[in-house]
Amino acid sequence: MLYATFILKDGVYLNVYVTKEYEDRDGGINLAIRIEQKEHEDNFCEWRLPDMTCLKSFGFSEDDLFGIEKYLTVNESIIWDDWREQKNAMVIHYKHAEPKR
Repeated sequence: MLYATFILKDGVYLNVYVTKEYEDRDGGINLAIRIEQKEHEDNFCEWRLPDMTCLKSFGFSEDDLFGIEKYLTVNESIIWDDWREQKNAMVIHYKHAEPKR
């Protein structure tokens, strides 16, 4: 799900995707986040929330990654709230789409 687009620095736009929610081996709930440079999709990084871990990165400098981490840190609670709202909307939509017996 495309979550947002933000400006990292002059002329560099990043698309933020929430790719999935999953449970880790300790039973904690995590969100997988993928961030791609809008003009160059091969420049990407993948993050795990809530612990702000960058799992993969290609095409970003260390300063870029610090800027991305700052964006995720500032917006983490909003991202979680929006994800839950989107997930609940999908469940409600699915329930309405079921055939009546």
